[in-house]
Amino acid sequence: MKNTRILIVEDEGLVAQDLKQRLIRMGYPEPIIAATGEVAVKQAISMQPDLILMDIILENGYLDGVDAAKRIRKFLDVPIIYLTASSDAQTIQRAKLTEPNAYILKPFQTRELQIIIELILYKYQIDHELMEEERMVSEELRNLEEGIIASNSLGLISFMNPAAEKMTGWMEEEALGKPLQEVLRVKNLSEENDFKLEDVSENRGVPSHGLLVSKNGLTTEVLTITKTLPEIQEVDVDHILVIRDLVKR
Repeated sequence: MKNTRILIVEDEGLVAQDLKQRLIRMGYPEPIIAATGEVAVKQAISMQPDLILMDIILENGYLDGVDAAKRIRKFLDVPIIYLTASSDAQTIQRAKLTEPNAYILKPFQTRELQIIIELILYKYQIDHELMEEERMVSEELRNLEEGIIASNSLGLISFMNPAAEKMTGWMEEEALGKPLQEVLRVKNLSEENDFKLEDVSENRGVPSHGLLVSKNGLTTEVLTITKTLPEIQEVDVDHILVIRDLVKR
């Protein structure tokens, strides 16, 4: 809290000063105040705030709160809380397009403001920690020597790393959304059968020795291992296939 940078965008001087004092009493550092949308954009880019409290209706300047938020969003990923005395449908609809993190209707209680700020900052922190973890995992997967292919519950490809691209002859961009069996053509060396989608579910966790036929006809002796993931809402991955090049080893 002591290092949280907050930008207040409010054109009414008394309201801005009142809000500033409330934030200081909550334990936040002294916030910066911008009285116009134009100044708000410049201040946001300059100070890189952790949170913006934005009045939707700004009388001064040619940018109102919504327009200022649009411009700021182009440069920064920062949570924005709209402060407004207006609840008309047209204004709210315009504001929605900027994907604000919350609205607070004026007049508001200090405790109400404090709870919303703390919740928004906490959610923003957690979301960014998850994004960073996902980025690190994705980077690690892309650097593996083993081929990694992820598919969703419909058997459509949602991820491929460079090693899988090289083995299959498919680039990730062209493989995304295609059926797994169209991209991953593997003949089981013991049964001489082509890879089938149902094999993914039936043989999860069991290594399978086969011959991978790439898009350009090259063959590679491989070991494939499938992992079925538990159903997680909003995650478009149902199976993970690991392909190990046995020739290289």
